[in-house]
Amino acid sequence: MQGNRTSARLGLWLAGALTGLLLFATPASATFHLMKIREVYPAGNASYVELQLLEAGEYQVGGHHLVAYNADGTVAHDLTLSSNASPSSAANATVLIAGSGYAGSPSADEVDSGMNLSAAGGAVCWVEGEPPDCVAWGNFSATNPAGNSELLVGGPASPAGVTAGKALRRAIGAVCPTFLEAGDDTDDSEADFAEVTPGPRNNASPVTETRCVVPGTAIDSKPKSPTNATSAGFTYHPVGTAEELASIEELECKIDDDDFVNCDTSPFQSSGPLADGVHTFEVRAVTDQGAGLPAIYSWTVDTQPPTTTIANRPDNPSPGSVSFSYESSELSSSFECSLAQTGTADGFASCPSSGNSYSNLADGVYAFKVRATDRAGNLGSTAAFSWQVDNSFAVVSSPPASSSPATVTIPQATMPTSTTPTARRLTCRKGFVKKKVRGKRRCVRKRRCRRVKVVVKKHGKKVKRWRRICAKKHRRRHGKRGHGKRRHKKRRTHRG
Repeated sequence: MQGNRTSARLGLWLAGALTGLLLFATPASATFHLMKIREVYPAGNASYVELQLLEAGEYQVGGHHLVAYNADGTVAHDLTLSSNASPSSAANATVLIAGSGYAGSPSADEVDSGMNLSAAGGAVCWVEGEPPDCVAWGNFSATNPAGNSELLVGGPASPAGVTAGKALRRAIGAVCPTFLEAGDDTDDSEADFAEVTPGPRNNASPVTETRCVVPGTAIDSKPKSPTNATSAGFTYHPVGTAEELASIEELECKIDDDDFVNCDTSPFQSSGPLADGVHTFEVRAVTDQGAGLPAIYSWTVDTQPPTTTIANRPDNPSPGSVSFSYESSELSSSFECSLAQTGTADGFASCPSSGNSYSNLADGVYAFKVRATDRAGNLGSTAAFSWQVDNSFAVVSSPPASSSPATVTIPQATMPTSTTPTARRLTCRKGFVKKKVRGKRRCVRKRRCRRVKVVVKKHGKKVKRWRRICAKKHRRRHGKRGHGKRRHKKRRTHRG
């Protein structure tokens, strides 16, 4: 039953193993998380460490780690336990892990040749607990073993070193003075451990711790949550067997961080005033064996009223059918609405949080008002909107002959249609082109032009130039005065 791990592997393992184990823990009925270090005997290779199970079923220690550290916080030795404890291990049963030089009685459940704890100073941790549990002693100087912030040791026990022949044992009197519980661990080695005569116990040793038998308590009446009341009253009673109830010495109550006070007589009343926020009430039974687990109730005090706003409203003026929506600054508020015409009193009544609508309002000036009440009972201020109803904005059609409800119709305006005469398309025959003549488009004969070289005189010299020559325009038969004169002249000659 021996095993070793190197420091390098431990550094990687510590970074991720704790988180992984929290995610993939075995069922609570068979696991290894709820364990504490009960006793440490630092004596070289004759050293031992005693683990203690908080509850039954925490016996699956095989494959899990107990790590020893040097005084400077570096890893001295990483032991992997090779086998489980007995499945029948009771609550507060122990597991004894010892070095190869251990020769005490009873025999160790696990022998590890690498265990060599110095009485001058060091630390050991059950790194796979929830949370991990550690104890440091002597000249241990690191803030945390291996620099891991989850491994808490506080101040070291026996700062001058553990006296030769002595062991360090955890005190268990914090809650039930005869039983090891999670509440006995304060993560401060100096406060939790003290030197004692060694008393090793292995897994087969009888369990000497006894669980305190104390009754519980139950809360009967309490304030609602949230509430705007700044005082609080509670009624309660103890619960348990007849033997447990007979053992009660007193009942104790407290609110928030106050000390427990006697509250044998129910109810317990806090006159306050309690500030806005969350408050906690606790009541517990106390016997000669200690205090039982308290019954706890938390509630919220809220004295601040909500603010109400109107989110959507009608136009002003508007027809006689309108809708409103509104909001509160606090979720889950309830609303009251009022609609009153000028000269009449408000009439607030419950209205839905989704909004409210009104129809068939007569002409006149109206005021809509809404207010919110939060879950604590605080009534907020009123939001209001005034506007004029003018039904001339809507045209009501004649109701149909059937029993169907009348409908309001607003006819849509239609624009008169105008007919635009279709323009006649102008086409020209071959040899003619379109051209605007005296403001109108007409077909005119296409002029035939060509480019020719001509000789011109320039500065007394003959020069060749290109010239564009077009055919003469076609003249109308009666379009030119000269043509008429010639015809008239010929006629006169013929007569003569």
